[in-house]
Amino acid sequence: MHIPPSAKHPHNGRYDFTGPNLAVEVVSIVNSDALRNFSSWNKHHPGDWEGEPEEFGLTLPWVIEIPSSTPISRLEEVLETVRSMEEAGILSTGSYGCAGQRCIASHGRAICVFCTVAYSPGFHAYVDDEGLLTSRPGLATLLVGEDFSATLDDTREKIIELISPTAKGRSDVLQKLDLAQRQGKRRRVVCFVLDDFFSFPFGLDPGRSSGLLDGPFAWGAIRPVTDIAVASPDGLWAVAFSPRKSATKQLSVWNGKVQPSPSTLGCSKPTAVP
Repeated sequence: MHIPPSAKHPHNGRYDFTGPNLAVEVVSIVNSDALRNFSSWNKHHPGDWEGEPEEFGLTLPWVIEIPSSTPISRLEEVLETVRSMEEAGILSTGSYGCAGQRCIASHGRAICVFCTVAYSPGFHAYVDDEGLLTSRPGLATLLVGEDFSATLDDTREKIIELISPTAKGRSDVLQKLDLAQRQGKRRRVVCFVLDDFFSFPFGLDPGRSSGLLDGPFAWGAIRPVTDIAVASPDGLWAVAFSPRKSATKQLSVWNGKVQPSPSTLGCSKPTAVP
């Protein structure tokens, strides 16, 4: 896609898509820590990891769901917390510890051991006596999956970081669209495609996306960008931000697949001149 400009095709550049008056730069926003940790977990324990509770130092058939943003080096810390829950009689991280029985008795001076343990883990765990997730009842299992803990503020901060000039200079995104401006593209669009980690906070409710870039947006500071789109592929929709239009405009995301031509890397073939 990034074919250098030439005399024959001066519209080409480092940006991803182009038209006579349009240049679009597509940026994937991913949680690199989550991806790296997920790869590390899979390397050590491919697929679901189940076994007798004793293999985990437990006595009950726990289901332990660990977010992929958690380093594998913290496995023993997670297991030790579950063991403490077991000893304290807490059978789920979704419980409220002592359910107010012990903490109320302490008159607010201290939190009981039940609540201390129940509120501490950054993962989800519960006892599954029916064996709904394991090959047979009685087994314990450890699952590593997506961590949907990002907030709208996290997503906004990541986007601002990529499109705002800093003391270090202009970001790679802005440098690409600088080229588009020099080539006379009147519309210079940045399209951010979010992964599950960043799209989940508002992917289930598109109406919440209006808070993504609340307040006056400093368009003058991010020249030459003229439009911004934020796409949430899991919901097949996007939100467009522009100084000329409402920031809450929603667009449908086409769910098709484009097969690039090997000879042109996805660009249109030049039309033969008679």
